[in-house]
Amino acid sequence: GAVPFTQIVRAAEPVCTALLSWGILGATISAPAALALVPIVAGVALASVSELSFTWLSFSGAMLSNLAFATRNILSRASMDRPKGKNMTPENLFGVLTVMSFLWALPCAILIEGPTALAKWSAATAVKPASYILQYTVSTGLYFYLYNEVAMLALNNVNPVTHAVANTLKRVVILLACVVFFKTPMTPLCIAGSSVAIVGSYLYSMAKGREKALAKAAAKKGAA
Repeated sequence: GAVPFTQIVRAAEPVCTALLSWGILGATISAPAALALVPIVAGVALASVSELSFTWLSFSGAMLSNLAFATRNILSRASMDRPKGKNMTPENLFGVLTVMSFLWALPCAILIEGPTALAKWSAATAVKPASYILQYTVSTGLYFYLYNEVAMLALNNVNPVTHAVANTLKRVVILLACVVFFKTPMTPLCIAGSSVAIVGSYLYSMAKGREKALAKAAAKKGAA
C-alpha cells in the first residue's frame, strides 16, 4: 500500500493502546475520552475504504504495527513506573530495547533478505554511489533513533493513550508531505476520513485536559 494509506491505518493506534491498557494494566478511560476515539476509528475506516492502493496485506501489517507499538509503550511505561536495575532512565530503557530489537531482528533479516541482499546492493550502487547510500542510511538511522528517544521521554510524562494520540498528529504532516513531494493521489473520501480522524484526536486531547482539570479541582477540595 501507499505511504498515506499506511499512515491512516496507523492512526488507530490510540484505540489499540486504550484496549491494551485496560487489558494489561487495568487502566480505565472516561466516557468522553472513549467517545472521542470513535471518530478516529470512523475516520480510519472511511479513509481505508476509499484509499486507491488498499490491500489486505498492507492493512494487516499496519494493524499489527499498531498492536506492537501499543504493547511496547504500555510495557515501557509500566517499566518506567517500576524501574528495574540502576540508572534505568527512559533514555537508557530505549537503548536497551533497541539493542534487544537488533539482536532479534538481525537473524530474521539475514534469513528473509539475505539471499537477495547482494543483488539489491549492486542494483542500488549502480544508480547512486555507495558513499551516498551509506551517508543517508546512517543519518536516517540517527534521526529515527533521536525521534524515538524523545518519544520515550514524552511517554515517561503522559498516559500511554495520550502519547498514542499525540503520535497520531504527526501522521498529518506525513500525509501532507506525501501529497506535496511525492504527488500521491488522495480521493475526497480519503481526505474526509483523515480529517475526521484528526478531529477525533483533538476531541480526545480536550477530554483528557478536562479530566486533569477535574482531578486537580477534586484534589484541592479534598485538601481543604
